[in-house]
Amino acid sequence: MGGIPLILCVTGKMAAGKNAASEILSAKGFAAVDADSVVHEILGDSSVVERIVGEFSADAEKRGIRLVRPDGSLDRRSLGALVFSEKAFLSRQEAIVLPEVDRRLRAFASGCRARGQDAVINATVLHKIGCIAECDAVIFVDAPFFVRLLRARRRDALPFRRILARFWAQRNLFSKYKKSNADTYRVKNTGDLRVLERNIAECMEKIERAKRGEK
Repeated sequence: MGGIPLILCVTGKMAAGKNAASEILSAKGFAAVDADSVVHEILGDSSVVERIVGEFSADAEKRGIRLVRPDGSLDRRSLGALVFSEKAFLSRQEAIVLPEVDRRLRAFASGCRARGQDAVINATVLHKIGCIAECDAVIFVDAPFFVRLLRARRRDALPFRRILARFWAQRNLFSKYKKSNADTYRVKNTGDLRVLERNIAECMEKIERAKRGEK
Protein backbone atom coordinates (compact mmCIF):
# COMPACT_ATOMS: atom_id res chain seq x y z
CA MET A 1 0.00 0.00 0.00
CA GLY A 2 2.99 2.30 0.38
CA GLY A 3 4.24 4.20 3.44
CA ILE A 4 3.80 2.64 6.85
CA PRO A 5 2.89 -1.05 6.50
CA LEU A 6 -0.72 -2.03 7.11
CA ILE A 7 -1.48 -5.08 9.24
CA LEU A 8 -5.01 -6.40 8.77
CA CYS A 9 -7.04 -9.17 10.34
CA VAL A 10 -9.47 -10.92 8.01
CA THR A 11 -12.07 -12.85 9.93
CA GLY A 12 -15.62 -14.12 9.75
CA LYS A 13 -17.88 -16.97 10.73
CA MET A 14 -17.44 -20.48 9.40
CA ALA A 15 -17.73 -20.66 5.58
CA ALA A 16 -18.32 -16.91 5.22
CA GLY A 17 -15.41 -16.52 2.80
CA LYS A 18 -12.52 -15.16 4.85
CA ASN A 19 -10.08 -17.41 2.98
CA ALA A 20 -11.22 -15.94 -0.34
CA ALA A 21 -10.85 -12.43 1.07
CA SER A 22 -7.35 -13.21 2.32
CA GLU A 23 -6.39 -14.56 -1.11
CA ILE A 24 -7.66 -11.35 -2.74
CA LEU A 25 -5.42 -9.27 -0.48
CA SER A 26 -2.51 -11.64 -0.99
CA ALA A 27 -2.85 -11.14 -4.76
CA LYS A 28 -2.52 -7.40 -4.10
CA GLY A 29 0.85 -7.92 -2.43
CA PHE A 30 -0.07 -8.55 1.20
CA ALA A 31 1.95 -11.15 3.07
CA ALA A 32 -0.58 -13.61 4.47
CA VAL A 33 -0.73 -16.08 7.31
CA ASP A 34 -3.59 -18.47 8.04
CA ALA A 35 -4.20 -19.04 11.76
CA ASP A 36 -5.79 -22.42 10.99
CA SER A 37 -2.51 -23.54 9.41
CA VAL A 38 -0.65 -22.27 12.47
CA VAL A 39 -2.97 -24.28 14.72
CA HIS A 40 -2.46 -27.33 12.50
CA GLU A 41 1.31 -27.01 12.95
CA ILE A 42 0.95 -26.64 16.71
CA LEU A 43 -1.33 -29.67 16.97
CA GLY A 44 1.32 -31.67 15.14
CA ASP A 45 3.77 -31.12 17.99
CA SER A 46 4.02 -34.28 20.06
CA SER A 47 4.15 -32.39 23.36
CA VAL A 48 0.92 -30.54 22.48
CA VAL A 49 -0.75 -33.80 21.44
CA GLU A 50 0.22 -35.27 24.80
CA ARG A 51 -1.35 -32.31 26.64
CA ILE A 52 -4.53 -32.45 24.54
CA VAL A 53 -4.95 -36.19 25.07
CA GLY A 54 -4.27 -35.84 28.77
CA GLU A 55 -6.85 -33.06 29.04
CA PHE A 56 -9.63 -34.68 27.03
CA SER A 57 -9.15 -38.46 27.00
CA ALA A 58 -11.75 -39.12 29.71
CA ASP A 59 -14.36 -36.85 28.08
CA ALA A 60 -13.68 -38.36 24.66
CA GLU A 61 -13.98 -41.90 25.98
CA LYS A 62 -17.38 -41.15 27.51
CA ARG A 63 -18.60 -40.02 24.06
CA GLY A 64 -16.99 -42.84 22.12
CA ILE A 65 -14.54 -40.50 20.41
CA ARG A 66 -10.98 -41.54 19.55
CA LEU A 67 -8.64 -38.57 19.64
CA VAL A 68 -5.52 -40.32 18.37
CA ARG A 69 -5.08 -42.10 15.04
CA PRO A 70 -3.26 -45.45 14.79
CA ASP A 71 -0.08 -43.61 13.71
CA GLY A 72 -0.13 -41.57 16.95
CA SER A 73 -1.19 -38.27 15.35
CA LEU A 74 -4.07 -36.22 16.67
CA ASP A 75 -7.40 -36.66 14.88
CA ARG A 76 -8.38 -33.00 14.48
CA ARG A 77 -11.89 -33.79 13.28
CA SER A 78 -12.58 -35.92 16.33
CA LEU A 79 -11.12 -33.22 18.56
CA GLY A 80 -13.32 -30.64 16.83
CA ALA A 81 -16.41 -32.78 17.34
CA LEU A 82 -15.61 -32.93 21.05
CA VAL A 83 -14.59 -29.34 21.79
CA PHE A 84 -17.47 -27.78 19.86
CA SER A 85 -19.99 -29.91 21.76
CA GLU A 86 -19.53 -27.88 24.95
CA LYS A 87 -18.31 -24.34 25.51
CA ALA A 88 -16.14 -25.42 28.44
CA PHE A 89 -14.32 -27.96 26.26
CA LEU A 90 -13.48 -25.30 23.69
CA SER A 91 -12.12 -23.01 26.40
CA ARG A 92 -9.93 -25.79 27.74
CA GLN A 93 -8.50 -26.54 24.32
CA GLU A 94 -7.85 -22.86 23.64
CA ALA A 95 -5.98 -22.52 26.94
CA ILE A 96 -3.49 -25.05 25.58
CA VAL A 97 -3.21 -23.85 21.99
CA LEU A 98 -3.86 -20.11 21.85
CA PRO A 99 -0.77 -18.84 23.73
CA GLU A 100 1.47 -20.38 21.06
CA VAL A 101 -0.82 -19.13 18.27
CA ASP A 102 -0.51 -15.64 19.73
CA ARG A 103 3.28 -15.87 19.91
CA ARG A 104 3.62 -16.98 16.29
CA LEU A 105 1.17 -14.45 14.88
CA ARG A 106 2.83 -11.60 16.81
CA ALA A 107 6.17 -12.67 15.38
CA PHE A 108 4.68 -12.67 11.87
CA ALA A 109 3.21 -9.18 12.31
CA SER A 110 6.41 -7.80 13.83
CA GLY A 111 8.48 -9.24 11.01
CA CYS A 112 6.22 -7.68 8.38
CA ARG A 113 6.39 -4.28 10.08
CA ALA A 114 10.18 -4.49 10.22
CA ARG A 115 10.30 -5.23 6.47
CA GLY A 116 7.74 -2.55 5.62
CA GLN A 117 5.44 -5.27 4.27
CA ASP A 118 1.64 -5.01 4.31
CA ALA A 119 0.18 -8.14 5.86
CA VAL A 120 -3.07 -9.97 6.50
CA ILE A 121 -3.75 -12.37 9.36
CA ASN A 122 -6.53 -14.78 8.41
CA ALA A 123 -8.04 -15.81 11.75
CA THR A 124 -11.33 -16.42 13.50
CA VAL A 125 -9.98 -16.30 17.05
CA LEU A 126 -7.85 -13.16 16.98
CA HIS A 127 -10.24 -11.32 19.31
CA LYS A 128 -9.25 -13.82 22.01
CA ILE A 129 -5.51 -13.15 21.93
CA GLY A 130 -3.19 -10.19 22.34
CA CYS A 131 -2.13 -10.19 18.69
CA ILE A 132 -5.31 -8.23 17.87
CA ALA A 133 -3.41 -5.18 19.11
CA GLU A 134 -0.96 -5.61 16.22
CA CYS A 135 -3.74 -5.07 13.66
CA ASP A 136 -4.62 -1.69 12.20
CA ALA A 137 -8.09 -2.86 11.15
CA VAL A 138 -10.33 -5.92 10.99
CA ILE A 139 -12.20 -6.98 7.86
CA PHE A 140 -15.16 -9.09 8.95
CA VAL A 141 -16.44 -11.18 6.03
CA ASP A 142 -20.12 -12.03 6.31
CA ALA A 143 -22.49 -14.20 4.29
CA PRO A 144 -26.13 -15.33 4.63
CA PHE A 145 -26.76 -18.26 6.96
CA PHE A 146 -27.92 -20.76 4.32
CA VAL A 147 -25.10 -19.81 1.96
CA ARG A 148 -22.62 -20.59 4.73
CA LEU A 149 -24.41 -23.80 5.66
CA LEU A 150 -24.28 -25.20 2.12
CA ARG A 151 -20.67 -24.08 1.64
CA ALA A 152 -19.59 -25.75 4.87
CA ARG A 153 -21.40 -28.95 3.93
CA ARG A 154 -19.79 -29.11 0.48
CA ARG A 155 -16.35 -28.12 1.72
CA ASP A 156 -16.01 -30.14 4.91
CA ALA A 157 -18.53 -32.97 4.42
CA LEU A 158 -19.47 -32.72 8.10
CA PRO A 159 -22.88 -33.72 9.46
CA PHE A 160 -25.25 -30.75 9.66
CA ARG A 161 -25.46 -31.08 13.45
CA ARG A 162 -21.69 -30.54 13.75
CA ILE A 163 -21.77 -27.58 11.37
CA LEU A 164 -24.64 -26.03 13.33
CA ALA A 165 -22.74 -26.56 16.60
CA ARG A 166 -19.85 -24.53 15.19
CA PHE A 167 -22.24 -21.89 13.85
CA TRP A 168 -23.75 -21.58 17.32
CA ALA A 169 -20.32 -21.22 18.92
CA GLN A 170 -19.61 -18.28 16.58
CA ARG A 171 -23.01 -16.59 16.80
CA ASN A 172 -21.72 -13.38 18.48
CA LEU A 173 -18.41 -13.18 16.64
CA PHE A 174 -18.93 -9.76 15.05
CA SER A 175 -19.83 -8.10 18.35
CA LYS A 176 -16.73 -9.63 19.95
CA TYR A 177 -14.54 -7.97 17.35
CA LYS A 178 -16.40 -4.69 17.75
CA LYS A 179 -15.57 -4.83 21.46
CA SER A 180 -11.87 -5.54 20.81
CA ASN A 181 -11.05 -1.83 20.20
CA ALA A 182 -9.93 -2.66 16.66
CA ASP A 183 -11.50 -0.74 13.77
CA THR A 184 -13.85 -3.34 12.32
CA TYR A 185 -15.38 -3.27 8.84
CA ARG A 186 -18.07 -5.69 7.67
CA VAL A 187 -17.77 -6.97 4.08
CA LYS A 188 -20.60 -8.93 2.46
CA ASN A 189 -19.89 -12.08 0.46
CA THR A 190 -22.77 -13.68 -1.43
CA GLY A 191 -20.60 -16.09 -3.40
CA ASP A 192 -19.68 -14.03 -6.46
CA LEU A 193 -15.89 -13.56 -6.39
CA ARG A 194 -16.01 -10.39 -8.51
CA VAL A 195 -18.49 -8.83 -6.09
CA LEU A 196 -16.31 -9.82 -3.14
CA GLU A 197 -13.28 -8.26 -4.84
CA ARG A 198 -15.22 -5.03 -5.33
CA ASN A 199 -16.44 -5.04 -1.74
CA ILE A 200 -12.89 -5.63 -0.48
CA ALA A 201 -11.62 -2.75 -2.63
CA GLU A 202 -14.30 -0.43 -1.21
CA CYS A 203 -13.41 -1.54 2.30
CA MET A 204 -9.72 -0.88 1.68
CA GLU A 205 -10.56 2.65 0.56
CA LYS A 206 -12.36 3.21 3.87
CA ILE A 207 -9.40 1.82 5.81
CA GLU A 208 -6.95 4.02 3.92
CA ARG A 209 -9.08 7.11 4.55
CA ALA A 210 -9.27 6.28 8.25
CA LYS A 211 -5.51 5.76 8.29
CA ARG A 212 -5.09 9.28 6.87
CA GLY A 213 -7.55 10.69 9.42
CA GLU A 214 -10.25 11.32 6.83
CA LYS A 215 -13.95 10.43 7.06
